[in-house]
Amino acid sequence: MRNLLVMNHFPTIFPPDTGGVLRYFHIYHQLSQCYDITLLSQEFTPKVEVIHYSDTFREFRMPVEDAHYRITEQLKSEGTGPEFSTHAALCCALIDEPARTFLHYYHRLYPTADIIIHDSPFLLKHDVHFGSDHKPRIYNSHNLESEFAKHVWYGARSHDYIKLVTRLEETLVRQATLVFATSEQERDGFIKAFSSDPSKIKIAPNGIHPGAWKPRKKKRTGNARVTAFFIGSMHQPNIEIVHFIISQLADLCGHMDFIIAGPCGDDFSHVDKKNINILGQIDEKEKLQLFSEVNIAINPASFGTGTNIKTLEFLSAGIPLVSTQVGVRGLHLVQGTHYLHAEKENFAMTLNRISGNKALLEKIALHGQSYVNQTYSWEGIAKKLKEQIDSL
Repeated sequence: MRNLLVMNHFPTIFPPDTGGVLRYFHIYHQLSQCYDITLLSQEFTPKVEVIHYSDTFREFRMPVEDAHYRITEQLKSEGTGPEFSTHAALCCALIDEPARTFLHYYHRLYPTADIIIHDSPFLLKHDVHFGSDHKPRIYNSHNLESEFAKHVWYGARSHDYIKLVTRLEETLVRQATLVFATSEQERDGFIKAFSSDPSKIKIAPNGIHPGAWKPRKKKRTGNARVTAFFIGSMHQPNIEIVHFIISQLADLCGHMDFIIAGPCGDDFSHVDKKNINILGQIDEKEKLQLFSEVNIAINPASFGTGTNIKTLEFLSAGIPLVSTQVGVRGLHLVQGTHYLHAEKENFAMTLNRISGNKALLEKIALHGQSYVNQTYSWEGIAKKLKEQIDSL
């Protein structure tokens, strides 16, 4: 059994909840049936943590050191943000020398690693043998990081930091033996941005577990109000979506109740509107319950890179989805068949038009669920990744 060492600037969570954490855990959990996998993750924690998920799948979480805190204070003083998207990543990229504890475990794990995988470009400096040994490197991208930074990062030195992440990502893409992109669109982006070899850039989409969901409660009783649902991390595009829901949709769709789950709503906990319910962080049990009960899922995204895992989860659970084109990017969904399309300028109008059409919503939900569960299971994705990895 070959050994894979995976490096990432953030840890996973068990059970995984949103976004990148879902991809980080589920891909390697599935691959650990065929390989021995160790995750080497950076975390803002005071000591080393070792979590054994199975006999062939484990995670070493590395603590931060004084240099990380100094960089964090520097980023705050410069007004660099958004904090959720920048600080942990840049703490790893800007550090003069790799953290001693991280380097100790890297040197301990390196000799037995047959392949080293980077889930982001920010720890490239910590892979001290990169470019000087003969071990294959894989870049398992979550998105085109440099493109995301151009659109979202801000602050006095954001331009310098965008140049840094672009340089790191270009180095990784050009020198890696294999690159995984989440969609054809992302693959084209890598080729265009870095003039990289198209033959080594393969597709590794985001996915779902089809059997994870509770049965849907199909019927609305009596005059029950329609519930529209959004969930997300503190990723800046998610925060912008919450602002849109509160500032526009809530007023224009007064007959609907908007339920917002996850840390994306934390900055809006003070909002006092009768049809807004901000839940904050929820656990897995609460998430599954909500996915079984809400009437409609919404994703009024206006920007994003990679593909959207929440879109896949909404559809896999059998929730009818109303989304912008950005919200379904890269997933080959057909509007009017797998989901209902709306852009921000007509999102409220679309919700008002379709919210009472139970037959339409049930048909859309059924088709979307069938397509996603057949196309985007983590198990199926991992099998295709294994074919590529075994070729190295």
